[in-house]
Amino acid sequence: MNTRKPVAGEQPAEGPLDVLIIDGEEAFAAACRRTLEHAGFRVATSGTAGQGLALAETRHPGVVLLALELPDMPGAEALGALSRQAPAAVPVVASAHGTVDAAVESMKLGAFDFLAKPVGAEKLVETVRRGLNLSVLRKEAAGPGAAGAQAPDKYDLLLQGLDVLGEAYSLGLEKRQLLDELTWLENEAKYHAESLGQIKKKERVILDIRNDLLESDVIMRRYDFHKNALIQVLLDVQEKFRWLPRHVLNWISGRLNIPVRDIYTIAHFYEAFSLEPRGRHIVQVCTGTACHVRGASELLTRISATLGVKPGETDARQAFTLETVHCIGCCALAPVVQIDSRYHRNPSKSQFEKIIQSLEKEEVDTCPA
Repeated sequence: MNTRKPVAGEQPAEGPLDVLIIDGEEAFAAACRRTLEHAGFRVATSGTAGQGLALAETRHPGVVLLALELPDMPGAEALGALSRQAPAAVPVVASAHGTVDAAVESMKLGAFDFLAKPVGAEKLVETVRRGLNLSVLRKEAAGPGAAGAQAPDKYDLLLQGLDVLGEAYSLGLEKRQLLDELTWLENEAKYHAESLGQIKKKERVILDIRNDLLESDVIMRRYDFHKNALIQVLLDVQEKFRWLPRHVLNWISGRLNIPVRDIYTIAHFYEAFSLEPRGRHIVQVCTGTACHVRGASELLTRISATLGVKPGETDARQAFTLETVHCIGCCALAPVVQIDSRYHRNPSKSQFEKIIQSLEKEEVDTCPA
């Protein structure tokens, strides 16, 4: 970090930057700049992606605070360009639309952190400080005169580990505690993959659970991590994942400082919550009196065989969950099956297969390229 404290509003004329702010919202950019300059950082601003990327390439900022909403280029595209033009820079995304999907996509594209606007001064300074620490490691890994950062080797990871360990000590967390927590998360990642019947490489399993926890953090941040918002947090988690995974509930327990047994009590009480994996599509076979008399048992057997799951189970692809219900309220159509919001009267095996194929085609057609 530069030891000279810049004059407020002064655009540093030359030399490397601590922070580059790329944001078309002038008031927000100016407020962030004042906060960071007051903390002693060397800061420059740009209102467009084009100008900002050019500055990043020539001024080598440690941290780039990048808006997702830019006048000349989508923020996601600018994030990708930044990683190519200034690979040692640590991008921090800021957006007024703090959705789970936006945060996770930003992280996948290489963002170090995601800040929902408006951003508190303390949070901003702390995020930049951590980002600068990572930037130093990236520049050291790249070596003198290197064009950009290289893939980290064992020794780069050790340096990053020391940085994490130092932060743990600053929080009063001993090394053994940190290692125990990491081991627990690794075991949870394995359990989660096994519970879904998925076989993946260790690194993929770890990344999956990391993304789940990041998504959970974004949800809790919407409610300022208030424990009184627990039910709404669980509803949002249920909507995102379609169920309440064990590792997510334990994470919420720690973040909100709520005993995990209390969270499970609520999850068991409300029918809206599921503690078991649920598919993207819910298949419900009615077993009420009218449907039972007219062949619901045979219909259930047929559907169960086609999906390859028993009632109450979800297929390995997390596509379909099969359930039985006492009455759907469509006795005139008996026997009837409800798939998501649509009703089907006693479909044959071939008819049901066509329905499934149609749903799968809809998913492919609506999947972004």
